Amino acid sequence: VAFMSKHNVLLAGKNLEYYHSFHENIRVKSGAWDENGVFVYATLSHVKYCLPNGDSGIIHSLANPIYITRVAKQNMYYIDREQKVGKQRLNCSEYLFKLALHKRNFNDVKLWITNGRLCGNAVIGYLKQKGFPEVALHFVEDQQTRFNLALEYGHIEEAMTAGMGWGGV
Repeated sequence: VAFMSKHNVLLAGKNLEYYHSFHENIRVKSGAWDENGVFVYATLSHVKYCLPNGDSGIIHSLANPIYITRVAKQNMYYIDREQKVGKQRLNCSEYLFKLALHKRNFNDVKLWITNGRLCGNAVIGYLKQKGFPEVALHFVEDQQTRFNLALEYGHIEEAMTAGMGWGGV
């Protein structure tokens, strides 16, 4: 269940147990749950998402406000201010990657990594922040970055290999 007010969204479970709430500086217009349990919502200027663990982000910007009616199979159905019904394909790769990581579904995480459709530095930072340095090491191709990341998390063998690869050791 999602409760929306002018600038706030509160997410709760089926029995109204509190999950997460957040404040938006720009008015919240509408929202819908997708089949993965991710809340996708629209403000005046963006389409955003919120995961069950509270992580959120921007999917894309909007030129004109929309009112989301449904989100399914990476498609968003909406009504605009001219009362026209629309359908738009969403780029859900970022939030599906984060959701797979949250659910510890590492096979899906690996698929998202190998597809390479995610922005490297942002994903590495997210993985470090969430405590998954081993997964972050799979993302990094730059040997100096691999060296620093491996050293930071105590992966000495990996740091030695990376250090020899760029001549730092």
